[in-house]
Amino acid sequence: MRAIVSCMQAHVGPKSATKVLFALCLAEDNRRVAVEAGAAAAVVESLMELEVTAAERALAALELMCTVAEGAAEVRAHALAVPVMVEMMGRMEGRGREHAIGVLAVIFCGAGVGEGGEAAGVAPPEEVARAVMLALQGDCSARGKRKGAQLLKALQEAVGYDSGGRMDGCDLSAVGV
Repeated sequence: MRAIVSCMQAHVGPKSATKVLFALCLAEDNRRVAVEAGAAAAVVESLMELEVTAAERALAALELMCTVAEGAAEVRAHALAVPVMVEMMGRMEGRGREHAIGVLAVIFCGAGVGEGGEAAGVAPPEEVARAVMLALQGDCSARGKRKGAQLLKALQEAVGYDSGGRMDGCDLSAVGV
């Protein structure tokens, strides 16, 4: 596992590394091992430089790693996680977008939003909500739309909304929240 993480960090064979990482993360027992080896941070830090198919696999592996408590905690604590996921959500289509939304849902739904309306000290929920709404207007799977609606609802509950069902200027009723 450490060799896979090293390949991702050094950008050596990222296509193969993401294939192997995703395949290993399909088995629940390997997810914790991957997180302990630093795979979650390596994925977040290398995502922007990956080609589309490798990025999609890396996002899928990251979302799987977030199903273990240690993985979710590591992603929440990573300073680049939210900006990178928002960027990937805008760049990707279909499943890649769905996985980026899923990781954002782990960040904002699982830990709760802290004082000041921010999760892990990063982007305000209003900005994330706008990005999710834009992503949901594009090519997104039904599962991605459900994850997005769940994320928007959590953001809405954390920040609050006005009497018109708007969260700081975002009309969430357009996506069924």
